[in-house]
Amino acid sequence: MEQALILVVVASSFKSETLEKIRKIPGVVMAHLIYGTYDLFATIKVNTLEEMRAAVIKIRETEGIKSTITCNVIKQI
Repeated sequence: MEQALILVVVASSFKSETLEKIRKIPGVVMAHLIYGTYDLFATIKVNTLEEMRAAVIKIRETEGIKSTITCNVIKQI
């Protein structure tokens, strides 16, 4: 199982719309709007690194996304 946390900066006029689009991407198990440096975070859980790559690319290509940071989970406690 592969997991990652994606931190996202979203153009201000796209926040709610972008959140709904990201929630529909295969592998995204959670997504929330947040305050701070980033506007949104999404959690991805998939079986393979290829599925992870596909999900991250879909998030980055979503309209309204300005930038992302991907934090891969290396160990669950």
